[in-house]
Amino acid sequence: MLSLQKRFAMRSVISSLLILVTAVGCGSQSSEPDESTDGGALQAGPGAFTEDFRINPDFATRMAAPVVGTSPHGEVQIWYSTNIESVLGDATITVLRGTVSIKTSNGDGVAGVDALAVMIKQAPGYDPDNGDWLYEMRTPDGVVMNDPESGMPMSGRIPMCIQCHRGYQETDYLAGTSLR
Repeated sequence: MLSLQKRFAMRSVISSLLILVTAVGCGSQSSEPDESTDGGALQAGPGAFTEDFRINPDFATRMAAPVVGTSPHGEVQIWYSTNIESVLGDATITVLRGTVSIKTSNGDGVAGVDALAVMIKQAPGYDPDNGDWLYEMRTPDGVVMNDPESGMPMSGRIPMCIQCHRGYQETDYLAGTSLR
């Protein structure tokens, strides 16, 4: 019989893989599957999402430590897949399909990370009005959170995320590209 820790780790890995490979509805905002309009599977991104993103060579941060941001996420540190490194800091950027942004957040003021906000750039046509980004809210260990109202996974075209990131079109909807 597997230990509780091993069962939880297996569940986390399986959940992460299923979310990244399968199109999932986005909470209470839509009852339709969140699929790529080109008929292909959703893009998982370089290195996909793993709990070890902080030490994974496919991810990097330009922030020496978490900073208090102006977003609803509180204290944040942002990690990007390394394929974006060449355009960070430019006034106007466009990132490649598969680019991943992971924002660790401490919104409750208690020490430590309480959530991860993940963005994964999808194929053109996924959501052209909003830069073709898929948004996810995850627990600190990487499990996709459920919407408190509907109980559905918070993965896809999440209106709250879209509303905030819509103001960052010049940096391809990435809000923290200038944070260090």
